[in-house]
Amino acid sequence: MTRIFFSAGESSGDMHGANLVRALRALAPDVACEGLGGERMAAAGMALRYDLAGRAIMGFVEVVRSLRFIRRLFHETVARIERNRPDCLVLIDYPGFNVELAKRAHALGIPIVYYISPQVWAWKKRRIHTLARLADKMLVILPFEEALYRDIGVDCTYVGHPLLDQIAATHIEGIFRGDIVIGIMPGSREQEIARLLAPMLDVAKGIRERYPNARFITPCVNAERETQVRALANGFPLETVVGKNYELLAAARFCLVASGTATLEAALFGAPMAVMYRIAPMSYWLARRLVKIEHIALVNILAKRRVVPEFIQHDATTEKILPVALDLIADTPTRATMLDGLAAVRRLLGGPGASQRAAEQVLAVARRGKEI
Repeated sequence: MTRIFFSAGESSGDMHGANLVRALRALAPDVACEGLGGERMAAAGMALRYDLAGRAIMGFVEVVRSLRFIRRLFHETVARIERNRPDCLVLIDYPGFNVELAKRAHALGIPIVYYISPQVWAWKKRRIHTLARLADKMLVILPFEEALYRDIGVDCTYVGHPLLDQIAATHIEGIFRGDIVIGIMPGSREQEIARLLAPMLDVAKGIRERYPNARFITPCVNAERETQVRALANGFPLETVVGKNYELLAAARFCLVASGTATLEAALFGAPMAVMYRIAPMSYWLARRLVKIEHIALVNILAKRRVVPEFIQHDATTEKILPVALDLIADTPTRATMLDGLAAVRRLLGGPGASQRAAEQVLAVARRGKEI
């Protein structure tokens, strides 16, 4: 039996990890998967040791406040993999936790696959050399990342983007079609929703004045986040659904989207959007000094140009966003230009199959690890 331990720490990692677990089990039905992740990885067949994805922590300040919890979980995890040595450790993004876990696993001689690279091209660029020393295999999901690792001698493979697998595997029911649908997508984390939902709803109120029959819908990652969203809606006629992200994006005329994986999902569905983000003031101050990229939305990073507008921190105001939103909802040249840009991003990412390709690479490393 091949034994693989996973560590994924947020909603997108849980989603991509679930697809990887399913692909592994299809290739090797006797593979034993356990680790840190979330409900989706558990549903895919992984023995969930802690729901780390359900407690995703964002921002420098927020991480500091949670250090005691993180340290305890980290030491428990190290003890577990030392006691029940897996044939391979698969780390999925979440670098603050996973890079440290990689150091401990490397010292124990456990083979490491890092699936979905930390954004070394955006910040902590020296981290690429740490990953080069620790990882037996890097599996990357953005086309330009492979060359970054291969240039410094890392065994790295571009497997494609697993979102395309997720979309291909999702049956979209068309439950929102026939209306002017506006997606309100403040993110999956409690902290994101607390900071972003109110300014998004302020913009939504302006949209509603122009389009009184529009439906405003927020997809929530679970019932707990849905309860939070409903409480914060404060009387605004905001519909909520658990899951159904892709049904919403397939029908949306326009979306307000928190920066993150959701921007790329919206792009793959051709949904015009404005990207918003706010974090704690101290976290933002630190980020401006550490993160050296022109864009923060994955859509714009992939396109290497501004395809979708970004409203960050103090710019995330109704006065700045509402005119842009109204221009994108109407049949305007601005909307047509964005649709062309989103289509170009979709073409860059190719087709599905990332999870299958990643699973083949993970199994190869795990089987070599079994021989050690």
